[in-house]
Amino acid sequence: MASNYTVADLIPRIQQNIDSMEYPMAYAFCNKALELEPKNPDILEVTGQVEMELEMFAEARQHMLDAIEQNPHSGYSKYMYLGQLSVEKEAIEAFEKGVHIMVKERQQLTDGTDEARDLSSKIASALCSMTEIYLTDCCFEPEAEQKCEEYLSQAQQSDPENAEVYQLLASVRLSQTRNEDAQAALQKSMELWIQKEHGDPAIPIYDSRLALVRLLLELNMYEYAFTVLEGLQKENDQVVDLWYLYGWTYYCLGEDEQRSSEERQGHWEDARDCLETSVKLYQVIGSDDEAMLEHAHELIASINQVVPPSAPEEEVVVGPNDEADYEDDDDDDAMEM
Repeated sequence: MASNYTVADLIPRIQQNIDSMEYPMAYAFCNKALELEPKNPDILEVTGQVEMELEMFAEARQHMLDAIEQNPHSGYSKYMYLGQLSVEKEAIEAFEKGVHIMVKERQQLTDGTDEARDLSSKIASALCSMTEIYLTDCCFEPEAEQKCEEYLSQAQQSDPENAEVYQLLASVRLSQTRNEDAQAALQKSMELWIQKEHGDPAIPIYDSRLALVRLLLELNMYEYAFTVLEGLQKENDQVVDLWYLYGWTYYCLGEDEQRSSEERQGHWEDARDCLETSVKLYQVIGSDDEAMLEHAHELIASINQVVPPSAPEEEVVVGPNDEADYEDDDDDDAMEM
């Protein structure tokens, strides 16, 4: 690497390598830039960003902290990164500072512009991240419920057309055993994107829609679950969770005692097919969710007790004489008719 590079020379090279996902090369340029300007907040931040991609999380966190120390009052993205690299109250504190900066920036923008909409969406997403921390890691904190309500209210005000906000609101309502309100929140969330064409930015990412299906199942909203699953299947049908959730949905329908025995048996057979597909996919591509695999096996075993699996058909080898006999049998049948 040439020794006469300036930081101004290195920044576009860093960005080019990030854009092409050549992170080791980007990291080399970052280190050279840091040698030249070790306290440059932009270089510190982009170095931390590259380190996150390289799974150097401790180093990335320190570089984000250093970038904040050099420029604490502007530039929200470093606070967003720090929030991702932190846990519990430290993560919430980082997100809060980032949101504060974003809100100030948003106030300077004209409503309705792409820039304003983009920033409003980022504010809502950050508030959702803060809510999720209080729903999980900090759920036993005395202020947890109040903070969830506060953050989600702010998120709705910031971006009222954000499906993620209403899906998370449904999770909060479910935790409060306010099931009807949770159902209404999920319906609102889905209305915002369910009719959109594939690729529309309003459609939540694949994993968010898988999480949505789990919520729909908890609330017995099976038809909605199938609608979401069908869209996911068209997008990518080589996903373990997809077939597990398909199987679980059919299984739930099979447990409905108001349905006829034939309907219930049919749903259980469909459930078994889907669950067995999920197990086969798990064996091929794997998954981090071992509990899901265990549950799939439990459901299959439960179905087998009620609807025993069909024995595999034996392969019949047909020889020349067998074929002649078959034709003779047809002649006899025709004569009888």
